[in-house]
Amino acid sequence: MKKLVTLLIVFASITSMGFAQKPKPEKKKETVEIRLDEMCQSCVNKIDNYIAFEKGITALDIDKEKMSVNVTYWSNKTDTTKLKKAFTKVKLNVEEMKMVTKPEKK
Repeated sequence: MKKLVTLLIVFASITSMGFAQKPKPEKKKETVEIRLDEMCQSCVNKIDNYIAFEKGITALDIDKEKMSVNVTYWSNKTDTTKLKKAFTKVKLNVEEMKMVTKPEKK
């Protein structure tokens, strides 16, 4: 009887480990301001046609006067190094990247 109870306890613990779920990665939107060395209409078209469709990007805010683009993205899908690679791939030179913090609502 003791062996049977021990066997059932071992079986129950093994099956419970099999059904344990992995923790899901944190879904969080982040915004980064990317400053470019030049911003012409061709650059704007490249951003609209190529950068907007990179994985994880949810919004773009292009400012030609400041020569910057605010990119909002899912942090579990992409990061700043992948974004910089995407801009480099379409031959846009990134001068500076900085995170944009949103003020908290009270």
